[in-house]
Amino acid sequence: MLRFIRRMLLLAGETAGKIKLAFVLSFVESLLSNVPIFAVLYIFTKILDQSIVPMDAWFSGGIMLAAVIVRCILRRIFVALQSGTGYDICARERISIGDRFKRFPMSYFTEGNKGSVTSAVSIDLLFIEEHGMGALDKVINGYISIFIGAVLLFVMDWRIALVSLAMSLISLYALEKVQLVGKVQSKIRQHQQASLTSAVLEYVQGISVIKAFNISGDRAKAVKDTIERTRDHAIDYEEKFTPPSSLYQACFSIATALIVLLATVFCYQGSMDMSVMLMLLIYVFYMYIPVKALSTLTSQIRVMEAGLNRYEKLLNVPIIDKDGRDIALNRFDIEFNNVTFAYAEEQKAALTDISFTVPEKSMTALVGVSGSGKSTIANLIVRFWDVQQGEVLVGGVNVKEMTCDSLLKNMSMVFQKVYLFNDTIMNNIKFGKADATFEEVVAAAKRARCHDFIMALEKGYDTVVGEGGSTLSGGEKQRVSIARAILKDAPIVLLDEATASVDPDNEKHIQLAINELVKNKTLVIIAHRLSTIRNADQILVIDNGTLAQQGTHDELMKQGGHYRNLWDKRSMARSWKINAAAELQLDKQAVSSTT
Repeated sequence: MLRFIRRMLLLAGETAGKIKLAFVLSFVESLLSNVPIFAVLYIFTKILDQSIVPMDAWFSGGIMLAAVIVRCILRRIFVALQSGTGYDICARERISIGDRFKRFPMSYFTEGNKGSVTSAVSIDLLFIEEHGMGALDKVINGYISIFIGAVLLFVMDWRIALVSLAMSLISLYALEKVQLVGKVQSKIRQHQQASLTSAVLEYVQGISVIKAFNISGDRAKAVKDTIERTRDHAIDYEEKFTPPSSLYQACFSIATALIVLLATVFCYQGSMDMSVMLMLLIYVFYMYIPVKALSTLTSQIRVMEAGLNRYEKLLNVPIIDKDGRDIALNRFDIEFNNVTFAYAEEQKAALTDISFTVPEKSMTALVGVSGSGKSTIANLIVRFWDVQQGEVLVGGVNVKEMTCDSLLKNMSMVFQKVYLFNDTIMNNIKFGKADATFEEVVAAAKRARCHDFIMALEKGYDTVVGEGGSTLSGGEKQRVSIARAILKDAPIVLLDEATASVDPDNEKHIQLAINELVKNKTLVIIAHRLSTIRNADQILVIDNGTLAQQGTHDELMKQGGHYRNLWDKRSMARSWKINAAAELQLDKQAVSSTT
């Protein structure tokens, strides 16, 4: 329990002072909650002495009323300090971890960590936000009540105090058992939550593939099994938690019964004043209430501690630009010097001893078969991963010397697989420049050839596109993403050829949009259609992670080799389509002639 308090104060950081002040107010409030006991003791004493007068009743009532009013004021300030601070802490942490995500190596997100990341941010922090400050209040209140109750009992009768103390020690043993169960079970619960989140994410994100291949039953069974395991754990948790929790609660019920019995006996024997006995008979039924709540609170606290553990693991993930500096570039060429890179130590190198230079304001095309290493080169330019050997230079500066922000502000990226956020078209375009005016957004949209279809929508630029841009066609999403890149107006553009898988009408619009995007830029294009890169300043042919050829289209055609083979294969593929269409037409003619 005390460790939980320390961890919450550590999480609070600079705002911990507000929580500590709330502790002080809680202590004062707990003291005032005992004022009615002394007021009742005063009245009982007066009644038994037969010396009570109306003024005594007014005095006791006034004291009680004043205590209640002051407690209400203190509680109001307490809530503002503690609960309000809790929401501030979690909001700050979400923003902070979101910034760290941008600086994680991409390998972290490809190692099965998505479920844990999602659970930490959306489940763990939410649970702490909703229950953390309330739990903190109850823990502090419980410990303060134990202290104040012990003092009061010793003041009233030391024998009763010793009985209460003995039962409290037994209850602490039971509470320790409750905490052990919570510590073990909360880790299992956390693992189950992450598994369930991952299973549901996978099912929902892949629902189109699942339906298309009619495998919904198998995938649904996987999610169902995960849900059932989560249910079974929840039941097992309750079964293990109930015995020690019941023992803990029973300790205070037994203590209450013993105090009532002993107080009555002591009073009957004449060793305790009747006024004290009467006060004890009242006080004993609510003195343990704050402490009894700790048993049910233990499970919450253990879950929160497990959540804090998972969240702190995220905070301890090494960021890729830890030693980076904010560097302003004055030129925008790109250079690879003897770069060797593998996505994991045990894997084969994706790139081996690659060296080339992309001059400023030139067009460089990367070509090669699927899996040859083209996308890896693009990923290293934007520093999604760091090279193991060699160096990547942008503007003459090693990317490892730069912060991610100072590097990426010089880059615009447009890839085939476009992701739009569940937001308005306006805000999706403004991701390229957050402070852009409406006029600037419209100008970028017009240059990207998407203004007309946006205005045809019912709400225009205020249309919400759905998660991933699901309400737009592939070509429309592509043009919105190009508008975003145009608005950013970065000097370096990385382009995974956007026209490779769209219909001819969209291809025309997208090609015009791309022409607007790449004017006077340093352009690196991953080429799928070789016909689109004939005018590139240089073409890099990547084969099995190595630079096989380098030159212009004409130079590479004369050299022969990989590029010429790729060109011939693409030409044959186009011819096959034409021949197939011709053969189909001949077949139709043959059928018509026979009929």
